[in-house]
Amino acid sequence: MRLTNSTTDENEYKKRISTKLGKKIQSLQFLPACLDGIQKDKTIEFQNQKLKTSYLIDIVHNLILKYYFKKENRYVLNAVVLKEKYGYLYNYYIKYLVANNVLRMVTNYKKGFTSRAYELNESIFKSKIKRHRNSDKTLIKKYKKKIFDTIEDFSDSTNSLIELGIREKLISDLFDVEIQYERSIFYLNSIKQDIDIYNRNSYSVEAINDKHIFYHFDSYGRMHTNFTILKAFIRKNCLLIDGEETLEIDIKNSQPLFLCKLISDSGTNWVKKDEFEFFKQLTINGTYYEYMMEVIGEKERNKVKEITYKVLFGRNASNSKADKFFASAFPSIHTFIKLYKKEYGDYRVLSYDLQKAESNLIYNKIIKKIMILHPDIKMLTVHDSIIYPRKYKDIVTDFFNSEMKLEFNLI
Repeated sequence: MRLTNSTTDENEYKKRISTKLGKKIQSLQFLPACLDGIQKDKTIEFQNQKLKTSYLIDIVHNLILKYYFKKENRYVLNAVVLKEKYGYLYNYYIKYLVANNVLRMVTNYKKGFTSRAYELNESIFKSKIKRHRNSDKTLIKKYKKKIFDTIEDFSDSTNSLIELGIREKLISDLFDVEIQYERSIFYLNSIKQDIDIYNRNSYSVEAINDKHIFYHFDSYGRMHTNFTILKAFIRKNCLLIDGEETLEIDIKNSQPLFLCKLISDSGTNWVKKDEFEFFKQLTINGTYYEYMMEVIGEKERNKVKEITYKVLFGRNASNSKADKFFASAFPSIHTFIKLYKKEYGDYRVLSYDLQKAESNLIYNKIIKKIMILHPDIKMLTVHDSIIYPRKYKDIVTDFFNSEMKLEFNLI
């Protein structure tokens, strides 16, 4: 389904994106120490073949980026995709990286059983990773093409829960977000944190500042972008939209709240009524995590959130401390969680269903109404939250709260 209204026709967002991409001549990329120096030459000789150094850097950059997103150093490299992007010599690029100890094969191809998988040398993540401005014209052209192809790849509603017109607007709006670069970097340099988190955030800050936007829509209704991996302080204090200060509004204790709705909609008899009503009161009021902090005796909210996510998204092993904590507070709801996963035969099904419900509310209800009635309001999403210009606070808050009331039957 494509959204249309009196001020925004179905092609306008694509035109805006095309205009914003028109002047792009470089891509900001990771350059690990093990490859530093090859960028000085356009090509490099390997096994009697001339390889483009820009392609080698691009391959490694994308693998590093995936690692920082997924925190998993394992990559199944699709030959069809590699050939389409890097040409008929694609296999030589991979061989070069293996021969130079940048990549290592961890699983060989076995027809009908396993795909060929690789991992990056661990030293890459422990060494300084520089930045490289890749100006290869072919790669820039393919980057621009991918921006549009990604939209069209999900034109079928079975592939994405977010309606096409909404996706087009959100992608277009990404290019109008500015970041206070020096303030963001100063903040990152002033706090102690995991080196991977630092690298991921610093690159995202630099990429946003450079207008090198990347995004991905997953199959469960979430939109992943440069912005979704930013530290909360930067999101809340360092982002501007069209030069305007921004505000962020979010769903309090989102995943427990949607679990509450799922239990209610299921009509289950597995959950005790009094226990459910108390759980509902906590999640509706946004005080679930605070309550669990008291139950567990934990002072840090993030640790309680981590415990809850382990219960909702994990395997619920009998010896799991997280499950024992949750079950001590909500025994019949814990039983529902386990039985729900068992009924569908996949422990991941609950996380998928909760994310789909969250996505449907944020994108197809709240954002959809705002963009139809106020198409000039530019927005940015971070899963269960919406970032918008401060001057629209009353409008966005009213839409957000009214849709929340409808979704959870609070009217």
